[in-house]
Amino acid sequence: MQLYGLVATILGAVAVTSAIPVNFYNHCSTTIGLYNNTYTENIDPGCSTTRDLEEGFSGMFRNGWHPQATLAEFSVSWGFLWYDISIIPTGVQSGVSNMFSVSSNNYKQTEILTFPRHLQPGNCSSLENCKAVTGGVGFNTPMQIAPSGCTTVTCLADGCVDAYQYPTDDYKTHACPDTTPNVDVTFCPGELNNAATPTPTKANCPRRCTASLRAS
Repeated sequence: MQLYGLVATILGAVAVTSAIPVNFYNHCSTTIGLYNNTYTENIDPGCSTTRDLEEGFSGMFRNGWHPQATLAEFSVSWGFLWYDISIIPTGVQSGVSNMFSVSSNNYKQTEILTFPRHLQPGNCSSLENCKAVTGGVGFNTPMQIAPSGCTTVTCLADGCVDAYQYPTDDYKTHACPDTTPNVDVTFCPGELNNAATPTPTKANCPRRCTASLRAS
């Protein structure tokens, strides 16, 4: 994630602000598994859920646990909400990973062959170069980030110009005052009833979201 490194270079005191609500809308025809590296929340088609981002937050959200995915990345610091979409490819390679097993009450380290581990893009300088390095992709679901009163970024397909395509593609990061009243993140924007912006209703989704959580 490139936003983390970019924002980490900006240091200083910041005023305490209220949390920024980020609304996640599912306009896809299938359920979205909203994943944040901790747990998955299932969002049915036409439904939504909200996460509050506090000062100091730095993280991402995507559809599904697999790292080869379109990322909505956020960081709240220095009086701003920093945000971007990332489609930087990652891959999975076979190799040696470590795990612990117990034998005679003593821990021993055991090597497990062909256990998958994530392959990062390193210093690749283009989307195609990153794909060649990792053997993977970075796009899985169309996405739009629309902060109130700030720049909207949209990624509808692999290679979209609004998204990070390689690690130093830093001009794709945007900033909005951390006083912004809300941010809308839409999966498959425009697909639900051909709507340009998401407007889930109680009739379409009585519980607003499925609230179906599971650990990663």
